[in-house]
Amino acid sequence: MVHIVFGQADRDRYTLRQVVELRLLVVFECRNCRKVSEVDLLGLIERYGASATLGEIRTKARCRICKKQSADVLMREPGWRKDTGWCPRPPFATR
Repeated sequence: MVHIVFGQADRDRYTLRQVVELRLLVVFECRNCRKVSEVDLLGLIERYGASATLGEIRTKARCRICKKQSADVLMREPGWRKDTGWCPRPPFATR
C-alpha cells in the first residue's frame, strides 16, 4: 500500500473531488478545545461545489463546542487500521 504524505499546504490544496476520488477519510479537529468532527464530503460538495479546496472549507469551519474558527484537517487513507494511517497525526494525539 502506498502511503501518501500530506503537509499542511498540501492538505489545503486538495479539492473535494480529489478527496472523494482518493477515498480519504477527513476530519476537522478544533485547535482550541480538540473537538473532532467527521466531514460530510457529499454535503460539502453539494454546498460549495466539487472544486472547493479543503483550505477554503477549513477557514469556514466553526467548532460546535467553543465556537472558534480554528480547525485542523486530519486525513486518513483507506485500508489502515483504527489509529494508523492518519496524517499528520491521529485525532486526540495532542491531549
